[in-house]
Amino acid sequence: MKNPNISANEYYNHFIGTESYYSYLLGLLLTDGVKTIADEEQCYWFLDCIASYQFEEKFKQEEFQVWKIKRIQDTKFKLTATDGNNNVLFSQDIAFSDFFFDELTIWKETNVLLLPSEH
Repeated sequence: MKNPNISANEYYNHFIGTESYYSYLLGLLLTDGVKTIADEEQCYWFLDCIASYQFEEKFKQEEFQVWKIKRIQDTKFKLTATDGNNNVLFSQDIAFSDFFFDELTIWKETNVLLLPSEH
C-alpha cells in the first residue's frame, strides 16, 4: 500500500535492472522503473527538469548525476542535483507539486535516467 511518508524509491524498490529503455527528451533514455514512476505518479515534470539542465556546461561535464526531489513542507519541494559526491550542482525550491511521496531520487548515468535500485 502506498505511504506518502516514505520515498518513492522505497515503494518502487522492486525495480532491479531494466528490460527496456524508453526514448525521452534530448536523447535521454528511461529505464522501466523511471518510466513506471513517471507514468503512475504523473511526474514527467521532474524528468523535464533533469533534461532541461543538461545544456549547462557544469552538467555536460558530469556523466554521473544524482537528482532528488524532497518535500520540505506540504506541497513544497526542494529539487537538487549533485555529482554523486555531495557537491551540489543545482538547487531550486518548487513552490507547488502534488507529488505523492516525500522524496524521489533518480540517477543519470551518461544518457540514462535510472533508479538507484536499477544500477
